[in-house]
Amino acid sequence: MSFKLLRRGSARCIGLLSAFVTILLCLYYISIGQPNPTHIPDGNTVGLPLGLVRGQAPSTAALSGFSVGGGSASQHQHHNQQQQNHHAALQESAQRFPAVEHDSLQTDGEQETQRNVNWGDKCYMLLQSETNITAAEEHSRFDFQPEWMRSKEYWDRGFEERFEAQKKDKQRPPLKVIVVPHSHNDPGWLKTFFDYFQMDSRQILNLLVTKMQQYKDMTFIWSEISFLQLWWDQAHPTKQRALKHLVNTGRIEITTGGWVMTDEANVHIYPMLDQLIEGHQWLKNNLNVTPKVGWSIDPFGHGSTVPYLLSGAQFEGTIIQRIHYAWKEWFARQQSGDFIWTPYWRSAKGQGKLLTHNMPFDIYSIKGSCGPHPSICLNFDFRKIPGEYTEYSLKAQYITDDNVEEKAQLLLEQYARTASLFPHNVALIPVGDDFRYNKEREVDQQYHNYKKLISHIMDNKRLYNVDIKFGTPIDYFQAIRQRMGAKAFPSFKGDFFVYSDIFSEGRPAYWSGYFTTRPFYKLLSSDLEHNLRAAEILFTIAYNTARQARHEDSIKIYEKNYEQIIHARRNLGLFQHHDAITGTSKAAVMRDYAMRLFESTQNMIRMQEACIELLLQNGSSHNHGFLLNEYERDNFSKLPRKMPIQLVSPGSMGSDEAPTTTAGTGTGAAGAAGASPVKNAEASFVLYNSLAQKRIEIVTLRVQHPNVRIFSDQGAELKHIQINPVWNITDVYEQAYNDMLTAGTATAGRITTSRRQFEVLFVAELEPLSLTTYRVQVDEFNYKRNIATVYCDDCTDKANAAAETGSATATPGSPNVGVFEARAKPAGDIQLENPSMRLLFDEKSGFLKTITRKNKQQQLLQPMQCAIKFAAYRSAQFHSGAYLFKTDPEQSEAEKDVLEQYEDVRIIITSGPIASDVTVIYGPFMAHTVRIFNTRTHLDAAIYIENDIDFEPPPKNRETELFMRLVTNIDNIAPAPVQRDLLKEPAEPSSMPELPVFYSDQNGFQYHERIKVPAIGIEGNYFPITSGAFLQDSRQRLTLLTTHAQGAASYEPGQLEVMLDRRTLYDDYRGMGEGVVDSRLTRHKFWLLVEDMPSGHHVDKPPSYKVLSLQAQQMANALRYPPNLYFLSNFEQPQPSLHPLVRLLPHGALPCDVHLTTLRTLSDPQLQMFPSDSALLVLHRQGFDCSVSSQQVDMTSVCPQMGNGLGAVRFGELRLNSIESTSLTGMSQHKQTHRLRSLAQITLEPMELRTYNLTFRGEL
Repeated sequence: MSFKLLRRGSARCIGLLSAFVTILLCLYYISIGQPNPTHIPDGNTVGLPLGLVRGQAPSTAALSGFSVGGGSASQHQHHNQQQQNHHAALQESAQRFPAVEHDSLQTDGEQETQRNVNWGDKCYMLLQSETNITAAEEHSRFDFQPEWMRSKEYWDRGFEERFEAQKKDKQRPPLKVIVVPHSHNDPGWLKTFFDYFQMDSRQILNLLVTKMQQYKDMTFIWSEISFLQLWWDQAHPTKQRALKHLVNTGRIEITTGGWVMTDEANVHIYPMLDQLIEGHQWLKNNLNVTPKVGWSIDPFGHGSTVPYLLSGAQFEGTIIQRIHYAWKEWFARQQSGDFIWTPYWRSAKGQGKLLTHNMPFDIYSIKGSCGPHPSICLNFDFRKIPGEYTEYSLKAQYITDDNVEEKAQLLLEQYARTASLFPHNVALIPVGDDFRYNKEREVDQQYHNYKKLISHIMDNKRLYNVDIKFGTPIDYFQAIRQRMGAKAFPSFKGDFFVYSDIFSEGRPAYWSGYFTTRPFYKLLSSDLEHNLRAAEILFTIAYNTARQARHEDSIKIYEKNYEQIIHARRNLGLFQHHDAITGTSKAAVMRDYAMRLFESTQNMIRMQEACIELLLQNGSSHNHGFLLNEYERDNFSKLPRKMPIQLVSPGSMGSDEAPTTTAGTGTGAAGAAGASPVKNAEASFVLYNSLAQKRIEIVTLRVQHPNVRIFSDQGAELKHIQINPVWNITDVYEQAYNDMLTAGTATAGRITTSRRQFEVLFVAELEPLSLTTYRVQVDEFNYKRNIATVYCDDCTDKANAAAETGSATATPGSPNVGVFEARAKPAGDIQLENPSMRLLFDEKSGFLKTITRKNKQQQLLQPMQCAIKFAAYRSAQFHSGAYLFKTDPEQSEAEKDVLEQYEDVRIIITSGPIASDVTVIYGPFMAHTVRIFNTRTHLDAAIYIENDIDFEPPPKNRETELFMRLVTNIDNIAPAPVQRDLLKEPAEPSSMPELPVFYSDQNGFQYHERIKVPAIGIEGNYFPITSGAFLQDSRQRLTLLTTHAQGAASYEPGQLEVMLDRRTLYDDYRGMGEGVVDSRLTRHKFWLLVEDMPSGHHVDKPPSYKVLSLQAQQMANALRYPPNLYFLSNFEQPQPSLHPLVRLLPHGALPCDVHLTTLRTLSDPQLQMFPSDSALLVLHRQGFDCSVSSQQVDMTSVCPQMGNGLGAVRFGELRLNSIESTSLTGMSQHKQTHRLRSLAQITLEPMELRTYNLTFRGEL
């Protein structure tokens, strides 16, 4: 019947059938996420160039980027062949794995507002996790001067008695010993990375693959992938196959698998994870192996971030070594050396936990690891190399048939004592040291002697009742899990800072100096981190844009330059090594690291330029080479120099002529720069916001003329800008220039403003992950309202200025020559004020004294003490060095006034419509600036601090450990500890010490509570920070945010201090062999916030986990990853046609607390110097405290809080083939492949870090 109806063409039936099909389709689409019609971006605010959206292929020039090196014709032919193979592999991969997700994967039809019901509340309270052991509580109760310190051996009668009792316990399982040969290879320390490889590491790996084929039961472990990659690239294929076989059979275990064995105190979460991803991806592509056990035996103290990352990488356990000697004894007495390391915050999913083994003795050498008695252990280090005379080579005796029984019994007594410190009676025994097994003779000696011992013990198993074998750490974790069975390992939260070993005289030696050592190099690392992350995100979007447009020439250019990203990842990863970012390598080695960082930073800036050029252009123009970064970097040893933007007349744009100016002979603003700009001269620049949230920034632009105005991307003139002088004291290039001009005159050495440059400050409102173009133009009439007023004494010279104006080469530069209104500094204390606060500065020192905040009605509240003080600790000679920090015990006062030697103190006040600041200058040693803003945004509630520190050439400022201290009236006293012994009389409140407590960040990832321990001095109470610290009471919280790693402490109530720089002339006897005297001019930047605690604040039950407020978290991210500024060159022909605003997140920002850690293109597995069509998306849901905020701050205008999850997030106009949830390092999850239909399905807990593999389509 239906057939007949249809055959007749009944319109009614066709309509019914159409309606039925439509209903089915609607139901289907509702079930997969309710897509709506395709969103077409507006022409002015696009996700990507419209030409590309409509399928128009860009020209080669549009994506040309940059290329490194030339090479011979044969090299180019080989490179082209590799590219053809690469494209063939991509096509073959597409055929093997058809895009079956196309129908189910949501694309650009997603609704703008998708709610993830699993996301949770927009406001939440984080609770502390519940564990058996809390680090801070146990640490505060330790005896830091035990009787055994002089001998350095904690094994006493109590341990011996327990050991003897265990031997009689028939219920105790038999002794099991796993012997693990190893070699600790530092990628730089006393020699450079490459020198170590050439002299040691290459030979070690060559010997392993050769000898282990002969010694069929020998095992080994390897950790540093940086060395392994170098060896692999140079090794013969037969050796490569041999290594692969040894790894696949488990005889060589790759432990941790990071590019380096990362430091855990100074490293930020981004490079820490990035070097782990780089190592794991290399292992997957070359050896097809994923590490399962961590091996972190040499970092100087252990934090809780690394175990979290390893847990996220699906590790089964990790091994640590360097923790406080008191912790070593405590774990041994409690038999708790194997524990579940748990994050400090409570997780509904129970994420981040990892089984951890603490090696129970002093150090990882054979002497310090076989048992509690090093003098006996020395007998079992069998390395004897002709010409080497060491304590072990003199003592050790080779194993023979005559002495094997005696030696086996002696060794087993040590092994059994080691195992007695654990309930399972399993001993992990490392056999190695730094760069061991680098001689064929040693490999033979160690293997043959241990083989004889092991064989003798196993042949007499009935006599010894011991199971012993060569093995690897994975064997240990499997054995202890099997033996423990249903018994639970103790749980632990906290960390192991500050690490301490013992001086030869029996006193504690705290390793807290390296938190700050060589800050210049730590800042270089932060600079590369920022630029690499920015380049990674841009490259992924630009490269896949080119792929989807099917423009082969453009793709080739990106593929060639991708190698520079790989080198940048590896150079940044290399510097996270525990002897690099710590500043604890020899000076020549530090310079080698710095040159690598500097080169990669330059390359990543050029990569950003190449990517931005593509993304900015519309379909009608495809130019390249028209962007220029605002910074000029001469070499690694100097601070980057801000370049002035060149204003050009519109008529001369596109020509090769120099910027058009007219010789200036008059006075006023035009004459101040020596030349006046032509009417209507202009230039454009681009701001790149690499954060996935909207941000408001104070942007500083250098110009050559003060009479300018700025236009937004929409063409509207910015109403509020400010013109500031550039002082010669804060710009070393200007200082040199002015010294040259004033040599031999009365103004020589005088603090003056630049004669060539000015600073323009303006408020930029940047869309999330965007490229925004601004225009600067000559302003002939209204610029004077934007000129800042300068107050200072002795920085003007009217007589000299008048004399100069009469000369033929007059270049007036003093502030009184018409540009800036210069006034004498008013008498009395200095006051700065904005809508949020009033600051009071000391009249003589120029340092901040008090902060008086305002309420919403602009009424002043009670003044809060917040004094800034600079001073220094006197270093204890030979006890304070690159690693250690110790104050000089022979001095009556630990602190010294480091500023009193500088009599030439200058105070400069600058006041304008946007910002006001006080700068105090102490000779060449320090320039300290405090600045507040008037923007009617959240920035007004924060205080910006900048310190330029230059220790000058030695021997000046010797044995100096410089700090900046904030002295406040915040009552940050820790609550009285709970009385544990109920039989004891409770302590009188008056006798309880007032112990200050503060919170230090760890790796920019989490915060730890730090309570002062009075027994261990200031050096044991200094903690590492990488992004910030705060202290609080029931009313207020004070937060200090920073750009780089340094030490911080709160040693007295109300005080928070950060170490700025250190100079110690003497070595501290920890192996480096030299002092630290290579200080350089270093710029330290901080944000200071004062916020309100919730009213009725009381002790939380259950205790809450303390984190930053939303404002502080946003400002910490902005400080770490500032917007990048690029000039548009005016001399290109023809001028490119550009979009004024490019939104790389066209559907809106990520949630306020979700940080885009990276969007990292993966290398092609077959051709590893080329990019693949996949990228790792790493997201971090940074927890924040909703209850802490400033009265005047409303963050909703910047970041509205919604509990919807990610929503319809999308990168540009890119289409996705698949979204796969992976391990943190991008490895596929073996249990089941978890694929998502859209990014909106991503669910993150607060504090959670997750990785997803995004595969992009190859066409639009």
